[in-house]
Amino acid sequence: MAFLMNQMLGDKLKSFTGGKGEDNSKAGADGKETAKSKGMSRQEFEEYQSTCGTIMRDKDFATKKAERANLTVALRDKYRLPEPHSPPKKKTVQV
Repeated sequence: MAFLMNQMLGDKLKSFTGGKGEDNSKAGADGKETAKSKGMSRQEFEEYQSTCGTIMRDKDFATKKAERANLTVALRDKYRLPEPHSPPKKKTVQV
């Protein structure tokens, strides 16, 4: 009976509590990934970490750049500012 209850409610209770009691991962004692947990040599793992760091940095940069561009467009539309790279329009006076 206890086995059946554990099977039926176990996953729901783990997700409800955040799965804090679960220790099925092969991570180190401090919860970080290790070369052993990834099945790599130390050198491969360091290269993997540096690649992941580069990817995250590039992703953050692209996100910030897109946010700035969006804000610039919104402010340009709101205040009717000219495009910075467009040639100035010649104003002519019609008689």
